[in-house]
Amino acid sequence: MVRFLDTRGLADVEGYDPAPDIAHAMGQSHLIMVVARVDDLALDEVLSPLRAARSRHPTWPVLVAQTTLHNCYARGTTHALPYPFTGTDADFALSGISDTLRGALQGQRALLGDLPGEPPRFVPLDFTRAEDGLAPTDYGHELLWTALEHSLPEVVARLAASVGRDRDNDIRRKIIAPCAFAAGTVNAIPVPVLGGLGSASLQALMVRNIAQRFGLATGRDAWGEFLGAAGTGFAISFAGSWVAQQVLKLAPGVGAAIVASWTFAMTWGIGEMGIYYFGQKAAGRSPDSGALAQVYRQAFARAKSRRRQGSDRA
Repeated sequence: MVRFLDTRGLADVEGYDPAPDIAHAMGQSHLIMVVARVDDLALDEVLSPLRAARSRHPTWPVLVAQTTLHNCYARGTTHALPYPFTGTDADFALSGISDTLRGALQGQRALLGDLPGEPPRFVPLDFTRAEDGLAPTDYGHELLWTALEHSLPEVVARLAASVGRDRDNDIRRKIIAPCAFAAGTVNAIPVPVLGGLGSASLQALMVRNIAQRFGLATGRDAWGEFLGAAGTGFAISFAGSWVAQQVLKLAPGVGAAIVASWTFAMTWGIGEMGIYYFGQKAAGRSPDSGALAQVYRQAFARAKSRRRQGSDRA
């Protein structure tokens, strides 16, 4: 995870000693982000601890967020669109910015450019409120994220993977597990067709809810799209399994228990397919039908084994 360790303003709070905050941050940090108004060249209070930190940790990346760009705009102008800055010397040659802003960017970068270690990365930003009338209100945020990715690729990759695992496990806990238990219970009703329709409805609802968690289509078309992507083979197998379950209900004694276990495992497998399918779509990739089938087979086997173990313990 990424933790932001924030000091108070180092130059504008009377009587504030930043040393304890800086010492605390230096004991836990892997990157330094300097946040300064682009037109502020009185940075001695910032430069002193920054040089000390870089002397002790020359490999720490330093990002410099040059903020409040609009302080240097010519009267009656607004943000240059599309966002033109790169954080390099090429910014000084841009034709769509004022000479005041150009000089401020260049002067501040000159002050911060002689730190020990690798040169800092500069990110011109202007974060405002909607009522300020400067759209977009998060001007430059994409370059900031790119700079973070470049500076801490391993940390960012680890964070993204962690977020993905947390989301997927949350889906399993809050959507798949309840639907799998409910579908198994409903389909175990010893009346052919009736319970089967209920379990199929629950599976379709589960798929739509998974799609929603990935920010994708949540209408009735999500279930049909999902079955279409799974392929004809899965559709035939699903239909055959459904029919077989309804016949099994007629077996006295053990029929309902077998159907409940079978439906639980099938529903869990479909849920895992949903995580893979909609996860791929949300990432802009085309889900592979072969991979979908493999996800289902593995999830079905694991769920069936888990259900059997739970029954044995009970």
